[in-house]
Amino acid sequence: LKAVTFQARLGSVWEKCLRVSALARQLASAFAVQPEIAERAALLAKCDLLSRMVGEFPELQGEMGKTYALAQGESSELAASLDEVYCPRASGAPIAPSALGKCLAVAERLDTLAGIFAAGLKPTGNKDAFALRRAALGLARTLIEGEIQLDLVQAIQFAVAQLPASVAAKPELTDELYAFVVERLRAY
Repeated sequence: LKAVTFQARLGSVWEKCLRVSALARQLASAFAVQPEIAERAALLAKCDLLSRMVGEFPELQGEMGKTYALAQGESSELAASLDEVYCPRASGAPIAPSALGKCLAVAERLDTLAGIFAAGLKPTGNKDAFALRRAALGLARTLIEGEIQLDLVQAIQFAVAQLPASVAAKPELTDELYAFVVERLRAY
């Protein structure tokens, strides 16, 4: 994953995994999961991306992560979260069923939103190359439907603090991201 670029200014997929793992650890208590397990699950969440199976059948992303994790002796809870991190997969699809899956889904989306906004690539008009509108709605739905009590502003601030120096997040980024998520709720 170190050799796979997530986004030029945000580094590799491995660096993204490190940021998401720090976020998952930070958010774990809000989801009533053990911080160490949340951190480990986040580190493993993208490992299936380089498998031949996912390369050939991208729709198996997450499902193969779960299968590989079980084969490697990881707990069924952790393995399931590697698939659940992608929930909700589409508009109207269910959110992650487990607490660990919800934690990973929120951490993943927070990192993506913070990073892409900081890199100056936020959606404009009909263009949303990184599916940030869907990510924001998935984040909001997970918190609301999962009945998670989380200080979203504080979570966004932590996500922004994890970003590499190459994106030099501007001070108003937290407010901008919070407003973006709230705007997605209006449609919801």
